Amino acid sequence: MIPRLYESTETSFTTFGICPLGEATSCLVTEERNGQYTLEMEYPTDGMFFDELKVDRIILAQAHENDTQAQPFRIESISGDMGGIIQIEAVHISYQLNWLVAGRQTIASGTAQTNMRAVGLLNGSIGQSTCPFSFYSDITGSHAMELTAPVSFRSFLGGIEGSFLDTYGGEFEWDVYDVHLWSSRGEDNGVRITYGKNLTGLDWETDVSDTYTAVYAYWMQENDGVTTYVGGNIQTIGGDFAFQRLIAVDASSEFQNQPTVSQLNSYAASYVKANAVYPTVSVKVSFVPLWQTEEYKEYADFEKLNLCDYVTIVYPPLNLELKSKVVKTVYNVLLDRYDSLEISTIKQSLADTIFAMQKEIKQK
Repeated sequence: MIPRLYESTETSFTTFGICPLGEATSCLVTEERNGQYTLEMEYPTDGMFFDELKVDRIILAQAHENDTQAQPFRIESISGDMGGIIQIEAVHISYQLNWLVAGRQTIASGTAQTNMRAVGLLNGSIGQSTCPFSFYSDITGSHAMELTAPVSFRSFLGGIEGSFLDTYGGEFEWDVYDVHLWSSRGEDNGVRITYGKNLTGLDWETDVSDTYTAVYAYWMQENDGVTTYVGGNIQTIGGDFAFQRLIAVDASSEFQNQPTVSQLNSYAASYVKANAVYPTVSVKVSFVPLWQTEEYKEYADFEKLNLCDYVTIVYPPLNLELKSKVVKTVYNVLLDRYDSLEISTIKQSLADTIFAMQKEIKQK
């Protein structure tokens, strides 16, 4: 679709707006998983509607393939030089939540949707009688929340410790004035990026710098100059390393009274469960989007990828088969297709794929 320009006060986007922006020479929408959502446009200074492009006005543009609803982006900056082309930077309308402030409050235990709708965002605004956004979530777990200092709504949603994203997890989807916090936004349709088929480039890096193989929990307390100390047993996790990678975990704040060794061992086990201990495998791939090719046209629905969708990367020369997610998309509005999709960092267990891959490399 051709992007269109609207007044800064527009909220419904049901009219044709001020004008079309078909003379734009470039228009890219970038969205990251739980991150940035922006539009960048280039427009000629001799274009028919150049004078209509002003800061704070809104550009309506398609943001992803197959979207039925175009998304509004508010212009934040316009720059240019003597070259005859201006650069426009705009942010999704949801960034308006940066300028709504949620006040200090305690929120009773409830689901993400209940807390976002009833207490946290609709009634907690400072200096605002209403909030133009609606909030939805399919996450069923219940939690109590507390906001100890005023903060922007967007930060309260996902930018600070104790935010909705921090408390409930999930993946955000921003759809005009609707905010969705999904337990999983994407789909798993069995799409594979495979060597010899559609994989054109692969870079990978392994990192074990933060990986540990054993945990030692301890407790200590000082009263009247006397220190009481209790240590647990070393809890071994395992891993293919030349030496034990032991970390010490202070459990003093977890027990008001002196714990037993068994309690410290249980705490160490829970620490392992709550904190990642795996090496990371960073995989960046280049591939041919087969759903855009004539050869795979009839299979397009089975090959398409969008933000947060799962994908399996297959590279037999390194014995590599890993499932990951699309974490960033750059959509070319004018060409109606993705310019690029970025695959996420993948975490593997100590005992499987990554070590098999390393051994395969050593044998070559």
